Amino acid sequence: MQKTSDAAGTAGDSYALVMKTGPAWSDLARVRRPLGAPGPGSALVKIHRAAVCGTDLHILKWNDWAQQHYRLPLPLGHEFSGVIAAIGADDAPAHHGLAVGDSVTVETHLACGHCDQCLRDRGHTCLNLKVFTRLGEGAFAEYATVPLAMLRRLPAGMSHRHGCLLEPLGIALRAVEECRVTGGVLFVSGCGPIGLLAVAAARETGVARVLAADLSPARRELALALGAEAAVDPRDGSDRALVNTGVDGVVEASGSPAAIENALNLLRPGGTLMLAGIPAQNLALDLSRHVVLREIAIRGVYGRHLQGTWARLQEIAPRMQSALDRLITHEFAQDDFAEAFRVAMSGQAGKVELIFS
Repeated sequence: MQKTSDAAGTAGDSYALVMKTGPAWSDLARVRRPLGAPGPGSALVKIHRAAVCGTDLHILKWNDWAQQHYRLPLPLGHEFSGVIAAIGADDAPAHHGLAVGDSVTVETHLACGHCDQCLRDRGHTCLNLKVFTRLGEGAFAEYATVPLAMLRRLPAGMSHRHGCLLEPLGIALRAVEECRVTGGVLFVSGCGPIGLLAVAAARETGVARVLAADLSPARRELALALGAEAAVDPRDGSDRALVNTGVDGVVEASGSPAAIENALNLLRPGGTLMLAGIPAQNLALDLSRHVVLREIAIRGVYGRHLQGTWARLQEIAPRMQSALDRLITHEFAQDDFAEAFRVAMSGQAGKVELIFS
């Protein structure tokens, strides 16, 4: 028999979710769907909080990247936290260690478990990867049906307000740790939510000096509040004076071609450039100068390590809750989703959240 709770509703109930219906920024609709029972291997999650992500902004703009990866119409959002309201009837007895009533968040990538990448412990780059945003579900909704294998229990005592930020925190944490600059100097280029989370994660993981750059004065102030030693406007050249002989690692979170080129110039020989933002266009790099002659490593970070990063989050996220508080600059009721998106699009906010219950 299916396990359920009163929160799961009854047959004939419906729930609201936000859809992107067309290419224009304003092509948004809040629609209703029937509230069905989850199938085998899935759970129905009652969403409490959802956060706006940079990927959502690409989709809202419907830029070239979004058009290459998505088809309209589609539900929006993938960063959320909530409570399991029901679990599919025929799933394995262990239910991935989860139960009705558990507070959870989502790992947005689902690996097949048997391809070459999965067998190399690289499930995040699985050759048959499934992504939450392409499963027909969204986070800006009252409910979502989610594969149990995608759900992660929140650390004990963590609120839903903070819990919906674990997915992006995992990206930032992995980017920082894989730069391998413990005891060294890290430069964070672009202080949107991922960049700001990288600043906070760096301070928590033993990086000696954290420097940051962003075009927005408001975001530079947030970077300082989260632990950056200095935060500068990259347009005035002060970042180059700031780093002197160069930095050990750069987390580039803006995706700007100019910022990527600048990051390469800031690195000392042997440093690491970690790309955590999505470039809006292709760019040309002088690989001979930077990679061959200066031995700079250029890497990307695509999501979280499906086991290792989440184990680290269970350990480190509870210690970062005051930083997460500072990062959340705007909160909106679920009906005000369009205004939430507008604020997130302004480039002046930290993290923007929608409250569902």
